[in-house]
Amino acid sequence: MNNTSRRTVLASVAAVAASLPTLNAVMGSGATPAAAADQYGSNTELYTRTAAKEGTDWVRRFRIGAPVQVTDNARSTSSPVNSTAVIAPHGGGIEAGTSELCMAVAGYTPFESNTDPATAAVPGEPQRDYWIFEALANSAAQHVTSTHCDDPAALAACGNNLYAVSLHGFDDTSVKKIIIGGRDERLKRNLLAAFRKYDLTSPASKAEWNVTVVLAGADDPINGDDPANIVNRTRTGGGAQMELSTALRAAMFGDFSGAAKRRTTAGVPSTGSPDADHFWNGFVSAVREAIKNHELGLDSL
Repeated sequence: MNNTSRRTVLASVAAVAASLPTLNAVMGSGATPAAAADQYGSNTELYTRTAAKEGTDWVRRFRIGAPVQVTDNARSTSSPVNSTAVIAPHGGGIEAGTSELCMAVAGYTPFESNTDPATAAVPGEPQRDYWIFEALANSAAQHVTSTHCDDPAALAACGNNLYAVSLHGFDDTSVKKIIIGGRDERLKRNLLAAFRKYDLTSPASKAEWNVTVVLAGADDPINGDDPANIVNRTRTGGGAQMELSTALRAAMFGDFSGAAKRRTTAGVPSTGSPDADHFWNGFVSAVREAIKNHELGLDSL
């Protein structure tokens, strides 16, 4: 759930959607903190050495495939070309809440295992390509920094799209914070403007809603600007990485204690998380809007 190691990927895109295996869609418990150092040097190594544990210790979930045809002949309006992948490289029990956020930003209500994603599609929202790696057990051992991420589905999801956003978590239980990184400067500006619009800023309209949102500096170890970072392995060579503090992720759920509870309490206020609707709905809406504006070619300076 909590970790600080960073993510880049050194492999090239070598797989296409048609050749990828079908894998179970299962949620992790979200209870185990991640280790400071990786046990496995790559996703391939993890999959190879723990193949028998797929479905019990880990799973990956993904959707890859753009529409066959996209047209727009309207005189006074233009439609965005939906070509943005949404990824959560350390979902499930590693960086809790990022799996659910990934599904939501990609246009779905968070869904559990053995669910047809089509039944979870949000009406009126485009369903985007996504990739999620989820730890179901032994979460600390199954963090693979993006420096070594070579999952074929992740590479295909990002490589088949113009843009990508990645969702990560870092260990800070005291401050609600978002650190925006990546190589796509325009996408980062659009995200920053959207967070301001949806009152995910500091100061916010209510003191309890304050969220510190910053653009990662050049020397920040989690700035996500390495060209090899999986989120930057897009057709444009850029993407945006969002690091969310534990305090912010926990505030988005009525019950943050496990995957099943997160799925059912995303954006549902509770005694322990009275503003879950504000933080969940605000974040998801902001990222969706920023993506749409970016796909239209807009720049929120």
